[in-house]
Formats: sequence, C-alpha cells, structure tokens
Amino acid sequence: MIPSVNAYANELADNIQEKLAEYGTLSQSLDRTFPVRLVQKVSTNSLTNDQLIKKLDEVETKRKHLINAGLLDKDENTNFQISEQIDENIKQVLSVYIEDVENKLTVFDNLSQRIELMKKIINQRFAYKEINISKEKGFTFTCNGNSLSPTQLSSGEQHELVILYELLFKVKPNSLILIDEPELSLHVEWQVNFLKDLQEITQIANVDVLIATHSPGIIHDRWDLTVELKGPHR
Repeated sequence: MIPSVNAYANELADNIQEKLAEYGTLSQSLDRTFPVRLVQKVSTNSLTNDQLIKKLDEVETKRKHLINAGLLDKDENTNFQISEQIDENIKQVLSVYIEDVENKLTVFDNLSQRIELMKKIINQRFAYKEINISKEKGFTFTCNGNSLSPTQLSSGEQHELVILYELLFKVKPNSLILIDEPELSLHVEWQVNFLKDLQEITQIANVDVLIATHSPGIIHDRWDLTVELKGPHR
C-alpha cells in the first residue's frame, strides 16, 4: 500500500511531465513553421516598440511564475533586454517570437494556477515547513533547511494536503462536493481559514461545495452562508 500523500506526489509529477511533453511537441511544431510565419508577418503590421517591450515583460513575468511553480527550469540568462528603438525587421521577428512563446506557455495555465494556489495555502498553514514542486518528485517539503518527504508530515498536515490536492487536481469541473465535518482533523487556525481557502479553490476548480459542520471555527465570519438544520416543528 502507498500512502495517499506519496501517491499524489507521484501523480503530480506525472501531470507535470505530461504538460512538459505537450509543451515540447508544440514547441517543435512552432519552430518548424517559424520561417513561413515570419515571411507571412512581413506583409502585416508588427507591434510598436512600446507594445513589444510590454509583451516581452509579460512573457518573462509569466515564465518566472512557471519557474516558481516548478514547471519550467530556471534560465541562466534572466536579464533579457531590448533597446527602445528597434529595427523594423527585428520587430517582425520579435512579434512572431512573442506569439509563439505565449502559445507555448498557455499549455501550463490550468496546472500552474492549481499549483500556485496549493503552494500558497500550504506555505501559509504549515508552520516552519515549505512545499517544493518538481517534475521529478511532484512535491516535497523543507523544514529549517532539511528535506522532508510527504510522509514525514504530521497526520493533520497530511490530511490537509490530501484534501487540498483532491479538491484542486482530482475533482471534475461543475461537480458538487460534499464535505462532512472537516474540523475533525484540522488545527483550530486552519479551521478559521478553511472557508477562505475553499472559496479560492472553487473559483479555480469550478466546483460547488456543501459542508456539514458543528464548528463555529469553520464558519468563522461567514454565517451568511449557513443554513441551520432543525428538527420538525410541532
């Protein structure tokens, strides 16, 4: 038997590898057709200098997000700059380059959103521990500079990690998720933030959630979302 946290770490690594393969296939296709599309671009209007600079900044920002999410390797040269005045031919080349990079990076959009939210929640909730994402191991942890495997987390941390992973990566869009008494294995501080985290998750995963709870901590300041269950009136 494999612990759920290990199984999900391996599954995430497989998902990342699958997206990298898709990224590689698209890159080869775009590289192969680059000369043809560059020639076609000559007859159309290219981007202005300001538009080029803005687009390149956006592409580099997105690339950094993907590196931070563990989906891309860090580049050695991260200080790519262009001058304010660019030759018209260079503009056309850069315009096609930017379109290609945007198309390539879009492959990771869905997965990167989920990974970044999981990292954000875990790093806020797990005291002294930080989650690390990689294409080889999926996710691992560090604590005070020491590496930890997922099974070295406390039982409560493992439970939180499993819930987060299943909601972000396992649930199909447009599903209704039923959660019964989540407070049973959650730290009091996690209970207070549970609904807030859940709202961010539902926006990305596109699901609805119905919770049954006895805990005021879970409800916290969102009594407007509650319906009290009462017995029949006589």
